[in-house]
Amino acid sequence: MSDQRLYCKLCHAAASKPLRLETQVREFNPSRQDDSIHIPVDEAWIVETLPLTKGRSPEKQIWFSPLSLTEDLVTDGNTFGCCGYIGLDNTRCPAGHVIGSRIDECAYQPRFEPNLKMTYWNAAHFAKMDSQTR
Repeated sequence: MSDQRLYCKLCHAAASKPLRLETQVREFNPSRQDDSIHIPVDEAWIVETLPLTKGRSPEKQIWFSPLSLTEDLVTDGNTFGCCGYIGLDNTRCPAGHVIGSRIDECAYQPRFEPNLKMTYWNAAHFAKMDSQTR
């Protein structure tokens, strides 16, 4: 698969470096928080919704490494704590539009979760996933 980038829907600013989407949906096991689930910088994964966020999130989520974000994004200070992440969007594009959640919490896999209503990928197969969140 070719590399894809994440963009802000409102201003079309690039939010990620080029990434390869792994198409296999990963089951998330919250009891296994170790380096065996480290997301490589150049990949994006489709992950089943966490039990903690069911009902607030789409059926599937896309995760990628926070190191894959572009440098001009602004992330609020609330990206980590002692088991304190509550699923709120905390990352904005350069124009100030909310685009997703960066999680650097020790109890969770470090990751970025794009807000699928506020972002798009430059590939047609992401359009189906996006239309399910409207």
